[in-house]
Amino acid sequence: MQSGISVSSELQNAFQAFTSDDSQFALPITIDSESLKPRPSIPFSGSSFYSSLPQLQSVLEPRTPLFLVLRHHSSSVGGLVALTYIPSNAGVRAKTLFASTRATLTRELGSEKFVTTIFATEEEEVYGEQAWKERDIEGNGTSTSSFKREELMDEKERELELVRRAEEEARHGTAGRDVGTGGSLGRSIDVKSETVKLNATESSVSPSEVASHISDSSPRYTFYHYPGSSVVIFIYTCPSGSSIKEKMLYASTRRVAIQLGEVEGIQVEKKIEGSSPDEITGARLQEEVTPRQDEGPKRGFARPKRPGR
Repeated sequence: MQSGISVSSELQNAFQAFTSDDSQFALPITIDSESLKPRPSIPFSGSSFYSSLPQLQSVLEPRTPLFLVLRHHSSSVGGLVALTYIPSNAGVRAKTLFASTRATLTRELGSEKFVTTIFATEEEEVYGEQAWKERDIEGNGTSTSSFKREELMDEKERELELVRRAEEEARHGTAGRDVGTGGSLGRSIDVKSETVKLNATESSVSPSEVASHISDSSPRYTFYHYPGSSVVIFIYTCPSGSSIKEKMLYASTRRVAIQLGEVEGIQVEKKIEGSSPDEITGARLQEEVTPRQDEGPKRGFARPKRPGR
């Protein structure tokens, strides 16, 4: 899916100046008047990549998406990192606009100039030193770690490929899943192969027991058929201790997971998310199925309230 937004002449000039000046650390980019436009570049503070990261806090806003072109200290000569920051609480239109413009940004500036692309939903994932060191260890952000580039493919292409695999499985009778009333189906992502896999199917699970079937150490997608109703709830959980790559993959693959369910005949009606299983309480699930009368209809992902609040 493409947004129709393109790189402005101002950004082309700013990007050329940025790539020509090794003292520049980051180039923030935003969308304005249906065009990609630059904001003032940020110079290195000293010679260290890590010591320069805190400067990025000055351009981040809690609800505002942003693109960042970064010069990583150990990238190959001329190699840059393209980071897309889309806060989880940003507006739906802004999320869609920035997500669908990621490929356009790198393609029009020159895909060959970028060594990797990164997706972040939390500020700490942008300026946190630990987050970047973890990427370096995993090989997602430096050239010295023999990392694999995200291929800079259009996100829609990746989604279609995953759905195609699921359809192929379904044709061979290997993917049919029965999520009857009270049933729970859990999926995870194999980080190395970036494929969605089935973890477990359970039957006769009461709403208060759902959390006990969800991992508290790594992200999960869970489909739950609420008892006594036709409602299937899609639950996305991502513990705070999950790796940066896990967070990135799971956040960007939620829609794919739902599409895979649809291929298998699972029609999702409600969606919620939480940082840990204990946020997925029986009361929270019931509220999704039978909301209080003073509440209007809910759209998108509903973030569960923490227990005791």
